Amino acid sequence: MAVAVAFAFLAACGFASGNVLVRVGTQKVPPPTAALLTVLSSVALVAGLALALRLDEIGSLSLEAMGWILVMGIMAYPMARVLLVTAISMVGAARAVTMSGVQPVIAFALGVILLGERPDLLVTLGTPVIVAGLFLVVVPRTGSNVGGQVVNVRRLGYVLALFGAATFASRDVISRHVVSGIVDPLLTAGLALAVGAVILTALLHRQVVSSIQTLPGKYLLICALAGLFQGLAVASLFQALSRAPVTVVSPIYACTPLITLVLARIFLRRLEVIDWLLVAGTGLSVGGVILVIFGATR
Repeated sequence: MAVAVAFAFLAACGFASGNVLVRVGTQKVPPPTAALLTVLSSVALVAGLALALRLDEIGSLSLEAMGWILVMGIMAYPMARVLLVTAISMVGAARAVTMSGVQPVIAFALGVILLGERPDLLVTLGTPVIVAGLFLVVVPRTGSNVGGQVVNVRRLGYVLALFGAATFASRDVISRHVVSGIVDPLLTAGLALAVGAVILTALLHRQVVSSIQTLPGKYLLICALAGLFQGLAVASLFQALSRAPVTVVSPIYACTPLITLVLARIFLRRLEVIDWLLVAGTGLSVGGVILVIFGATR
Protein backbone atom coordinates (compact mmCIF):
# COMPACT_ATOMS: atom_id res chain seq x y z
CA MET A 1 0.00 0.00 0.00
CA ALA A 2 2.89 2.38 0.72
CA VAL A 3 4.06 2.02 -2.90
CA ALA A 4 0.57 2.96 -4.08
CA VAL A 5 0.66 6.08 -1.89
CA ALA A 6 4.03 7.06 -3.39
CA PHE A 7 2.74 6.60 -6.95
CA ALA A 8 -0.37 8.65 -6.11
CA PHE A 9 1.80 11.53 -4.85
CA LEU A 10 4.01 11.26 -7.94
CA ALA A 11 0.87 11.53 -10.07
CA ALA A 12 -0.17 14.65 -8.14
CA CYS A 13 3.22 16.28 -8.77
CA GLY A 14 3.08 15.43 -12.46
CA PHE A 15 -0.44 16.75 -12.94
CA ALA A 16 0.37 19.95 -11.01
CA SER A 17 3.49 20.65 -13.07
CA GLY A 18 1.59 19.99 -16.27
CA ASN A 19 -1.26 22.27 -15.23
CA VAL A 20 1.06 25.20 -14.55
CA LEU A 21 2.78 24.70 -17.90
CA VAL A 22 -0.61 24.53 -19.62
CA ARG A 23 -1.50 27.87 -18.03
CA VAL A 24 1.66 29.40 -19.49
CA GLY A 25 1.14 27.81 -22.88
CA THR A 26 -2.51 28.78 -23.29
CA GLN A 27 -1.60 32.45 -23.08
CA LYS A 28 -0.73 32.15 -26.77
CA VAL A 29 -2.05 28.72 -27.79
CA PRO A 30 -5.82 28.04 -28.12
CA PRO A 31 -7.09 25.43 -25.62
CA PRO A 32 -8.02 22.79 -28.27
CA THR A 33 -4.55 23.01 -29.81
CA ALA A 34 -2.94 22.89 -26.37
CA ALA A 35 -5.02 19.85 -25.42
CA LEU A 36 -3.98 18.00 -28.58
CA LEU A 37 -0.31 18.82 -28.08
CA THR A 38 -0.38 17.61 -24.47
CA VAL A 39 -2.02 14.34 -25.48
CA LEU A 40 0.37 13.74 -28.39
CA SER A 41 3.46 14.28 -26.25
CA SER A 42 1.95 12.12 -23.49
CA VAL A 43 1.27 9.26 -25.88
CA ALA A 44 4.76 9.52 -27.38
CA LEU A 45 6.27 8.98 -23.93
CA VAL A 46 3.90 6.53 -22.25
CA ALA A 47 2.88 4.48 -25.29
CA GLY A 48 6.54 4.32 -26.28
CA LEU A 49 7.44 2.87 -22.89
CA ALA A 50 4.49 0.48 -23.05
CA LEU A 51 5.51 -0.81 -26.47
CA ALA A 52 9.12 -1.22 -25.38
CA LEU A 53 8.30 -3.05 -22.15
CA ARG A 54 4.92 -4.73 -22.75
CA LEU A 55 4.79 -5.38 -26.50
CA ASP A 56 4.27 -9.12 -26.07
CA GLU A 57 1.09 -8.55 -24.04
CA ILE A 58 -0.77 -6.54 -26.69
CA GLY A 59 -1.65 -9.58 -28.79
CA SER A 60 -3.23 -11.33 -25.82
CA LEU A 61 -5.65 -8.52 -24.93
CA SER A 62 -9.25 -9.66 -24.63
CA LEU A 63 -12.20 -7.91 -26.27
CA GLU A 64 -13.32 -6.82 -22.81
CA ALA A 65 -9.97 -5.19 -22.12
CA MET A 66 -9.92 -3.40 -25.47
CA GLY A 67 -13.46 -2.17 -24.90
CA TRP A 68 -12.62 -0.73 -21.49
CA ILE A 69 -9.45 0.92 -22.83
CA LEU A 70 -11.50 2.52 -25.62
CA VAL A 71 -13.98 3.92 -23.10
CA MET A 72 -11.17 5.23 -20.86
CA GLY A 73 -9.41 6.90 -23.78
CA ILE A 74 -12.58 8.67 -24.90
CA MET A 75 -13.50 9.84 -21.40
CA ALA A 76 -10.09 11.08 -20.35
CA TYR A 77 -8.77 12.91 -23.40
CA PRO A 78 -11.36 14.12 -25.97
CA MET A 79 -13.61 14.93 -23.01
CA ALA A 80 -11.98 15.52 -19.62
CA ARG A 81 -8.61 16.93 -20.65
CA VAL A 82 -10.14 19.35 -23.17
CA LEU A 83 -12.54 20.56 -20.46
CA LEU A 84 -9.73 21.05 -17.95
CA VAL A 85 -7.37 22.78 -20.38
CA THR A 86 -10.17 25.16 -21.38
CA ALA A 87 -10.97 25.86 -17.72
CA ILE A 88 -7.31 26.58 -16.96
CA SER A 89 -7.15 29.06 -19.84
CA MET A 90 -10.25 30.83 -18.48
CA VAL A 91 -9.68 31.02 -14.71
CA GLY A 92 -6.04 30.05 -14.24
CA ALA A 93 -4.29 26.87 -13.18
CA ALA A 94 -4.66 27.27 -9.42
CA ARG A 95 -8.40 27.99 -9.42
CA ALA A 96 -9.41 25.53 -12.13
CA VAL A 97 -7.44 22.67 -10.62
CA THR A 98 -8.69 23.52 -7.14
CA MET A 99 -12.29 23.38 -8.32
CA SER A 100 -11.59 19.96 -9.76
CA GLY A 101 -10.85 18.88 -6.18
CA VAL A 102 -14.36 17.41 -6.12
CA GLN A 103 -12.89 14.56 -8.17
CA PRO A 104 -11.94 12.42 -5.14
CA VAL A 105 -15.45 12.70 -3.72
CA ILE A 106 -16.98 11.54 -6.99
CA ALA A 107 -14.43 8.73 -7.33
CA PHE A 108 -14.95 7.84 -3.67
CA ALA A 109 -18.72 7.55 -4.13
CA LEU A 110 -18.43 5.59 -7.37
CA GLY A 111 -15.86 3.26 -5.85
CA VAL A 112 -18.20 2.44 -2.99
CA ILE A 113 -21.33 2.13 -5.15
CA LEU A 114 -19.97 0.37 -8.24
CA LEU A 115 -16.91 -1.53 -7.02
CA GLY A 116 -18.18 -2.43 -3.56
CA GLU A 117 -15.10 -0.94 -1.90
CA ARG A 118 -15.24 -0.42 1.85
CA PRO A 119 -12.74 2.30 2.74
CA ASP A 120 -11.08 2.68 6.12
CA LEU A 121 -12.71 5.11 8.58
CA LEU A 122 -9.80 7.55 8.28
CA VAL A 123 -10.10 7.51 4.49
CA THR A 124 -13.82 8.19 4.84
CA LEU A 125 -13.13 11.15 7.14
CA GLY A 126 -10.20 12.51 5.17
CA THR A 127 -11.92 12.74 1.77
CA PRO A 128 -14.53 15.43 2.66
CA VAL A 129 -11.90 17.31 4.70
CA ILE A 130 -9.71 17.57 1.60
CA VAL A 131 -12.54 18.88 -0.53
CA ALA A 132 -13.71 21.36 2.14
CA GLY A 133 -10.22 22.82 2.26
CA LEU A 134 -9.99 23.08 -1.51
CA PHE A 135 -13.26 24.98 -1.74
CA LEU A 136 -12.09 27.46 0.90
CA VAL A 137 -9.28 28.37 -1.46
CA VAL A 138 -11.70 29.57 -4.16
CA VAL A 139 -14.34 31.26 -1.99
CA PRO A 140 -14.87 34.76 -3.47
CA ARG A 141 -13.01 37.38 -1.45
CA THR A 142 -14.82 40.50 -0.32
CA GLY A 143 -13.67 43.66 -1.99
CA SER A 144 -12.63 42.01 -5.23
CA ASN A 145 -13.52 44.26 -8.14
CA VAL A 146 -14.36 42.27 -11.24
CA GLY A 147 -16.74 43.07 -14.06
CA GLY A 148 -19.79 41.02 -14.92
CA GLN A 149 -18.18 39.56 -18.02
CA VAL A 150 -15.18 38.39 -16.01
CA VAL A 151 -17.49 36.84 -13.42
CA ASN A 152 -19.40 34.96 -16.12
CA VAL A 153 -16.17 33.70 -17.67
CA ARG A 154 -14.99 32.49 -14.28
CA ARG A 155 -18.28 30.74 -13.61
CA LEU A 156 -18.09 28.94 -16.94
CA GLY A 157 -14.48 28.01 -16.22
CA TYR A 158 -15.47 26.55 -12.86
CA VAL A 159 -18.32 24.58 -14.45
CA LEU A 160 -15.97 23.15 -17.09
CA ALA A 161 -13.49 22.20 -14.36
CA LEU A 162 -16.25 20.41 -12.41
CA PHE A 163 -17.41 18.47 -15.47
CA GLY A 164 -13.82 17.55 -16.24
CA ALA A 165 -13.36 16.34 -12.66
CA ALA A 166 -16.49 14.19 -12.86
CA THR A 167 -15.31 12.62 -16.10
CA PHE A 168 -11.82 11.94 -14.74
CA ALA A 169 -13.33 10.43 -11.58
CA SER A 170 -15.46 8.05 -13.64
CA ARG A 171 -12.36 7.12 -15.63
CA ASP A 172 -10.51 6.39 -12.38
CA VAL A 173 -13.17 3.90 -11.29
CA ILE A 174 -12.98 2.11 -14.63
CA SER A 175 -9.18 2.20 -14.45
CA ARG A 176 -9.22 0.52 -11.05
CA HIS A 177 -11.35 -2.29 -12.47
CA VAL A 178 -9.07 -2.72 -15.50
CA VAL A 179 -5.58 -2.43 -13.98
CA SER A 180 -6.36 -4.48 -10.86
CA GLY A 181 -6.62 -7.71 -12.80
CA ILE A 182 -7.30 -7.37 -16.53
CA VAL A 183 -4.43 -5.40 -18.14
CA ASP A 184 -0.98 -4.20 -17.05
CA PRO A 185 -1.13 -0.58 -15.77
CA LEU A 186 1.57 0.79 -18.10
CA LEU A 187 0.01 -0.88 -21.13
CA THR A 188 -3.42 0.42 -20.13
CA ALA A 189 -2.14 3.99 -19.79
CA GLY A 190 -0.31 3.86 -23.11
CA LEU A 191 -3.20 2.41 -25.10
CA ALA A 192 -5.79 4.72 -23.52
CA LEU A 193 -3.59 7.70 -24.40
CA ALA A 194 -3.22 6.38 -27.95
CA VAL A 195 -7.00 6.10 -28.30
CA GLY A 196 -7.43 9.65 -27.03
CA ALA A 197 -4.71 10.95 -29.36
CA VAL A 198 -6.29 9.34 -32.43
CA ILE A 199 -9.76 10.72 -31.64
CA LEU A 200 -8.51 14.21 -30.77
CA THR A 201 -6.38 14.33 -33.91
CA ALA A 202 -9.36 13.33 -36.05
CA LEU A 203 -11.51 16.03 -34.44
CA LEU A 204 -9.01 18.89 -34.29
CA HIS A 205 -6.39 18.34 -36.98
CA ARG A 206 -7.79 20.93 -39.40
CA GLN A 207 -8.04 23.62 -36.75
CA VAL A 208 -4.59 22.83 -35.40
CA VAL A 209 -2.90 22.69 -38.80
CA SER A 210 -4.44 26.01 -39.86
CA SER A 211 -3.34 27.82 -36.71
CA ILE A 212 -0.13 26.14 -35.58
CA GLN A 213 2.06 27.88 -38.18
CA THR A 214 1.19 31.29 -36.74
CA LEU A 215 1.65 30.37 -33.07
CA PRO A 216 4.89 31.07 -31.15
CA GLY A 217 7.10 27.99 -31.11
CA LYS A 218 8.09 28.61 -27.50
CA TYR A 219 4.52 28.26 -26.28
CA LEU A 220 3.91 25.19 -28.41
CA LEU A 221 6.94 23.55 -26.80
CA ILE A 222 5.64 24.49 -23.35
CA CYS A 223 2.35 22.72 -24.11
CA ALA A 224 4.25 19.67 -25.34
CA LEU A 225 6.36 19.68 -22.16
CA ALA A 226 3.15 19.85 -20.12
CA GLY A 227 2.02 16.70 -21.89
CA LEU A 228 5.18 14.86 -20.85
CA PHE A 229 4.52 15.68 -17.19
CA GLN A 230 0.88 14.67 -17.54
CA GLY A 231 1.84 11.45 -19.28
CA LEU A 232 4.12 10.48 -16.41
CA ALA A 233 1.31 11.41 -14.02
CA VAL A 234 -1.18 9.16 -15.82
CA ALA A 235 1.27 6.25 -15.79
CA SER A 236 1.92 6.78 -12.06
CA LEU A 237 -1.80 7.04 -11.34
CA PHE A 238 -2.52 3.73 -13.05
CA GLN A 239 0.33 2.09 -11.12
CA ALA A 240 -1.25 3.38 -7.91
CA LEU A 241 -4.71 2.14 -8.91
CA SER A 242 -3.29 -1.31 -9.61
CA ARG A 243 -2.07 -1.49 -6.01
CA ALA A 244 -4.80 0.24 -3.98
CA PRO A 245 -8.54 0.98 -4.13
CA VAL A 246 -9.71 4.10 -5.92
CA THR A 247 -11.15 5.32 -2.60
CA VAL A 248 -7.56 5.48 -1.31
CA VAL A 249 -5.72 6.70 -4.41
CA SER A 250 -8.06 9.53 -5.46
CA PRO A 251 -7.95 11.47 -2.17
CA ILE A 252 -4.15 11.25 -2.06
CA TYR A 253 -3.53 12.66 -5.51
CA ALA A 254 -6.20 15.26 -4.70
CA CYS A 255 -3.31 17.28 -3.27
CA THR A 256 -2.66 18.26 -6.91
CA PRO A 257 -4.32 21.69 -6.33
CA LEU A 258 -2.05 22.40 -3.37
CA ILE A 259 1.06 21.64 -5.40
CA THR A 260 -0.38 23.70 -8.25
CA LEU A 261 -0.87 26.64 -5.87
CA VAL A 262 2.76 26.48 -4.77
CA LEU A 263 4.09 26.20 -8.32
CA ALA A 264 1.80 28.97 -9.55
CA ARG A 265 2.95 31.22 -6.72
CA ILE A 266 6.60 30.57 -7.64
CA PHE A 267 6.40 30.63 -11.42
CA LEU A 268 3.22 32.51 -12.38
CA ARG A 269 2.98 35.16 -9.67
CA ARG A 270 -0.76 35.45 -10.32
CA LEU A 271 -2.26 34.17 -7.11
CA GLU A 272 -4.16 36.42 -4.76
CA VAL A 273 -2.56 37.72 -1.60
CA ILE A 274 -2.41 34.93 0.96
CA ASP A 275 -5.27 35.36 3.43
CA TRP A 276 -6.81 33.32 6.21
CA LEU A 277 -9.13 31.45 3.82
CA LEU A 278 -6.19 30.28 1.74
CA VAL A 279 -4.24 29.27 4.84
CA ALA A 280 -7.26 27.48 6.34
CA GLY A 281 -8.05 25.73 3.07
CA THR A 282 -4.49 24.56 2.62
CA GLY A 283 -4.33 23.32 6.20
CA LEU A 284 -7.60 21.41 5.89
CA SER A 285 -6.55 19.78 2.64
CA VAL A 286 -3.17 18.71 3.97
CA GLY A 287 -4.85 17.35 7.09
CA GLY A 288 -7.26 15.35 4.97
CA VAL A 289 -4.42 13.88 2.91
CA ILE A 290 -2.64 12.86 6.12
CA LEU A 291 -5.80 11.12 7.35
CA VAL A 292 -6.07 9.20 4.09
CA ILE A 293 -2.40 8.17 4.19
CA PHE A 294 -2.72 6.89 7.76
CA GLY A 295 -5.88 5.04 6.83
CA ALA A 296 -4.25 3.49 3.77
CA THR A 297 -1.01 2.38 5.39
CA ARG A 298 -1.92 1.31 8.92
